[in-house]
Amino acid sequence: MSENERMATNLGIRGGLDAIREILGDNGAKILFRNVGLVHIYENPPEYNWEPCMTIPEQASIYSEVENLVGLNGAHGIWRRIGYTTIGYVDKIGHLFDSFFDLAPKERFNKALELFVAGSGKGRVVVNDEELYDLDVFDCIHCKGRKTKRPMCNHYTGHIQYIADMAYGKEVYFVKEVKCKALGDDTCYVKAEKK
Repeated sequence: MSENERMATNLGIRGGLDAIREILGDNGAKILFRNVGLVHIYENPPEYNWEPCMTIPEQASIYSEVENLVGLNGAHGIWRRIGYTTIGYVDKIGHLFDSFFDLAPKERFNKALELFVAGSGKGRVVVNDEELYDLDVFDCIHCKGRKTKRPMCNHYTGHIQYIADMAYGKEVYFVKEVKCKALGDDTCYVKAEKK
């Protein structure tokens, strides 16, 4: 399947829109979506469901526009917050992880990360030495063709940080990107590490 055929779901796009509104405000969100030619998404937000909504490259343009609006340094923190808040909305409104609450924390984390990968269509899970899953986004298009001095896929770290906090509680794991294509690595690799 080509990048142009891969689709983001209504669930992910609506969660992202709600997160961007919360972080940038209504005017900031409207400007962002207008600038990337997706104002119709802002004006008529999709429902929280699994239906396809837009192509993955269109979704990537939303993250790129954050950088255009605030610069790369400002975008790093905003991307992480958008990632965290997006999964929070998807979980709370879409009840994404409700069926995992009775599981042990490690199993809850791993199942939630599996669901994230299946639902988002991004990357794959990799079992690390602690049998905790990492996220390998070998097909990342957010940083494709970029060269930076620090990892830039902070939206993924935000997504996985929410999952770690949901599974283990806050302040137990810190999620970071340890490899990034923008640094010249062959993949974008995100892992949770004990604090």
